[in-house]
Amino acid sequence: MRKFFAALPMIGLILGAVAIATEIKTTNPVPNGQQLSGAVVTCIKTALEKRENAVVSAVTTFQNSSLAALNTRKTSLLAAWDKTTKTDVKAAITVARKAYKTSMTDLKTTQSTARKWAWDIYKTDVKACKWIQLVQAVDTSSPNSEQ
Repeated sequence: MRKFFAALPMIGLILGAVAIATEIKTTNPVPNGQQLSGAVVTCIKTALEKRENAVVSAVTTFQNSSLAALNTRKTSLLAAWDKTTKTDVKAAITVARKAYKTSMTDLKTTQSTARKWAWDIYKTDVKACKWIQLVQAVDTSSPNSEQ
């Protein structure tokens, strides 16, 4: 009998999860009697295109800047080996590596900020379309899904 009562909370959790999942599946994000109008679809597609263009731009900038940082590091490391003493070589290598690490950290921060900005603008634009429930129901991507 004790085992039965101990299992009741678990059974309740399972039944609750099933009920929530069923409601999520059956909830229609489009209000009854309304159709998606061309204006709403155009609004959502415009917001989506703006977001995707901003994300592509952020990734392209990150990639190009990363290549520039790598080339700068390569040049600095090669120049380090032109030094005449072991101490000078070691110091120049350390400077080159630290500069590269700082550059990459800054680039990652910039890319993350740009991606977040793109998503914030997208969310604002979609809200203006007045169909936020539809977009939330069908667009399951997130800012973190692009990493």
